[in-house]
Amino acid sequence: MTGDGKGPRIGGVVLRGVLTAVFALAAGMKLMAVPFEVASFTRFGYPLWFMTVVGVGQLLGVALLWVRGWTAHGALLLAAIMVGAVASHLRAGDPVPMMLPAALLLCVLLGLVYVRRAEWRMAADRLALRKA
Repeated sequence: MTGDGKGPRIGGVVLRGVLTAVFALAAGMKLMAVPFEVASFTRFGYPLWFMTVVGVGQLLGVALLWVRGWTAHGALLLAAIMVGAVASHLRAGDPVPMMLPAALLLCVLLGLVYVRRAEWRMAADRLALRKA
């Protein structure tokens, strides 16, 4: 029995769809300044304008997940945001279960970056062509 190769593509679309839903919802809560988010950013010691920056970064990352050749870049941007989230929880002394969602998302995003690593070479090639 041979596969038609569509399984990985469908799985990738589903994964990007789930990540889009998670991060679009999270960005929306930040941009609407939902009290839970305001309390978290205040507790972490961040200025409230930074909450807007993170929300916009999340939306940019979500958009890049769907641009051909830029999925890895979007995943890396979102992974960097999750590194910040995990570090913030650690610095605040939060219990491990509070940081697990961010840590799990970080692992998934880094896996996506790895699977799409060829996009980094393509981006470097495009940049080299512009310089030539």
